[in-house]
Amino acid sequence: MEEKYLPELMAEKDSLDPSFTHALRLVNQEIDKFQKGESKEEEKFIDVVINKNMKLGQKVLIPVKQFPKFNFVGKLLGPRGNSLKRLQEETLTKMSILGKGSMRDKAKVKMLAEDH
Repeated sequence: MEEKYLPELMAEKDSLDPSFTHALRLVNQEIDKFQKGESKEEEKFIDVVINKNMKLGQKVLIPVKQFPKFNFVGKLLGPRGNSLKRLQEETLTKMSILGKGSMRDKAKVKMLAEDH
């Protein structure tokens, strides 16, 4: 298959109209990679069959500056943190609320801020 790859790329390059500058650039890059001996980049997929835990992270920004009088932390946590606990159980995830106003104990906030 590899012996056919370079001639296919050359034929593709010759058949492209010169107005397709991006396509020509990409084909030229692929030809250069092949001639230098660089292997094709393997596509990075997550294996969903394995039973190993995967660690994914997503940061969600809360619009506190747009709504300064709304208590986002209170709404997210709910009474005794039950809303957040229920959401974590339903989605099988771990969630944490970070940033200004996320902790009740002001002394602990100052102590953590001084450490960093």
